[in-house]
Amino acid sequence: MAQDFKTLAEADVRLLGSALTREKDNYRRLLRLAWRQNSYMKRQDVDRLDANSRDWARHLPRADEARIRRERVVSDLAAKVGVTIPPGRVEDLLDYASTEGKTIVRGALDDLRHAAARLARQNELNRTLAEFCLDLSREETEVFRRTVLEDPNGSYDDEAQSSTRGPG
Repeated sequence: MAQDFKTLAEADVRLLGSALTREKDNYRRLLRLAWRQNSYMKRQDVDRLDANSRDWARHLPRADEARIRRERVVSDLAAKVGVTIPPGRVEDLLDYASTEGKTIVRGALDDLRHAAARLARQNELNRTLAEFCLDLSREETEVFRRTVLEDPNGSYDDEAQSSTRGPG
C-alpha cells in the first residue's frame, strides 16, 4: 500500500516564515527595551526606567501573541500534512517542504532563535544587575539605620556641637 506523501505549498512556507519573522521582530523590540533598561538602571534614571517598563508591558503581550500565532501555524500546517508535532518543533515540518522552503524556514528559525537567546541573556544580565542594586540599597539602608536611627540624638551633643566624628 503506497503512502500519500503531502508537501507544504509555497504559500504555507511563506506563512510559516512570516510567523517566525514576526515573532523574531517582537523579541528584537523587547531586546532593545532590555538594553535600555540596563542603561537606565546603571544611571539610576528612575523616570526612564518607569517609561521603559510601560513600553515593556505594552510590547510583551504582542510578543506572546506572535509566539502563539506561530505555534498555531505550526499545528495547522502539521495537521495539513497529516502529522502531529509539538508546536515548538518547527524543524519537523521541514520534511514536508521543498528545498527552497527549507532554506527560507531554516533562515527565519535561526534568526528567531538568535533573537530569543540574546533576549534571554540580556534579561539575565538585567536580573543580576537589579539584584546587585537591591543588595546595595539594603546595605545602605542598614548603615543609615545603625548610624542615624538607633541614636535619636545623632552625633551631636545638647548644644548642637558634634560629639563624635560620626559615620562619615
